[in-house]
Amino acid sequence: MTTVPQNVSLALDTPEGFHELPLHLPPDVLDAALWELAEKIWPGGTDFQRETTAVVYSDLTATLAADSVLHASVAFYETEDGAASTAHLLVRAEAVDPEAPEIVAASFQETLSFDEHRSIARVDLPCGPAVLSLHATETEGEAILPALEFAHVELYVPSPVRGWLVVLALTTPCFADLPRYTGILRQIGESLVVRPAEQAEDLPETPAAGGVRAVFG
Repeated sequence: MTTVPQNVSLALDTPEGFHELPLHLPPDVLDAALWELAEKIWPGGTDFQRETTAVVYSDLTATLAADSVLHASVAFYETEDGAASTAHLLVRAEAVDPEAPEIVAASFQETLSFDEHRSIARVDLPCGPAVLSLHATETEGEAILPALEFAHVELYVPSPVRGWLVVLALTTPCFADLPRYTGILRQIGESLVVRPAEQAEDLPETPAAGGVRAVFG
């Protein structure tokens, strides 16, 4: 794949239950934003729970920002039996050959289909064709730590602005809730808007709760 410098404006909405990590904030306001995030995650929790959460997400935020992640959020839900269900969402942009979106989508669909452990489907979003992928991974256990399994739901969305692929990746250890999270990722994909950066002013001034706007290139 070749790199095609291109400024692109991206906007998407995440549903209720998702909490955005404050990526790319100046250091002087980052701590306050992380504490606000911890309060949202633990509205009835203790200061220790909030402080621990803020520290964990401070390290994670720095890592993701350095890795050129455009958006990151964590979701918390309660299952019917009262258990906790959680997932992480990451949004990235990858440079691709500047072909038509239909060609890029077909190419990724074919490439991903070679992995026999993936389930692949072509989907049509308002912004164009996309590829939906589902697969699982397992971490290796160490000492007293058990191995962990994760389900990954990914949307590969060729940008209408040629030369970029937007990847929305949702990861969860809660396999029983995979249908819910698959539907949520499809819903987020339905809200995705990608335009040239010079048209960014045409996007809504204030995204819905949990929304994100980013410019990359």
